[in-house]
Amino acid sequence: VQYLLNNGWTPCIEFESAAKAYADTHGWSGLDSSVTAGYYDNRYWVMWKLPMYGCTNPDEVLQEIRACTQAFPPCFIRVAGFDNIKQVQCSSFLAHRPTGDRTFAPVTGRQVGGARQQSSGGW
Repeated sequence: VQYLLNNGWTPCIEFESAAKAYADTHGWSGLDSSVTAGYYDNRYWVMWKLPMYGCTNPDEVLQEIRACTQAFPPCFIRVAGFDNIKQVQCSSFLAHRPTGDRTFAPVTGRQVGGARQQSSGGW
């Protein structure tokens, strides 16, 4: 959270049910929604309140994460950092995983495509 604020990005808390949180298919449209396609079917989550414009205190963000978690315990919760000048999302991270979630995988199990080749020194 501090990293987002240090970069001047606006924190935005989002949540989504486990059934809709992962975009592991091409979604209802059938269009290619891979990272390289530039099309992001099922990538939008529900916002928890408005983005936290002007927030400079990480404790305020953490308090809102806790409130969202209490209101929607069976949902995934993520925090995104938006750059208001570039008008883009610059960073995001998962802040809450539902209790009993079975979709967790270690980092090595989440790599796709050429990620392993890149980490070993080349494509």
